[in-house]
Amino acid sequence: MNAQNNSLEKLYLVSFGHSDKYILRDTEVGEKSKLTRIEAELNEYLRKQFADETFAYFTSPRVDDISEEGAEKYAGYPKLDAEAVEAIKKVLAKEVKNMEFQDSLDSNAPYSNVNPAAADIPHIL
Repeated sequence: MNAQNNSLEKLYLVSFGHSDKYILRDTEVGEKSKLTRIEAELNEYLRKQFADETFAYFTSPRVDDISEEGAEKYAGYPKLDAEAVEAIKKVLAKEVKNMEFQDSLDSNAPYSNVNPAAADIPHIL
């Protein structure tokens, strides 16, 4: 038990977007948690790179609670530390770029800019 805040340390398996999965140990919940701070850091990073995009899908963590009894089976996973956050930033930036590229391909597709009023041509004539 952590004497500082009287809460138990929790163990999580965490990923963002299509990033690798990482182990995170935390004693805090809510706004003080490491996970909340990391999510905010990722959002800030992507906002600076892609001002006109939305990316909640990418920065929202996927979190699985791990019981201490089952923790040994996750021993090979890397820790969610500052180095891991930098790697996640690269993965997420690539994913957002891919999303932008796919959107541009879709918007350049034939008939993607159809005038809705043109659909009523038979009724106009």
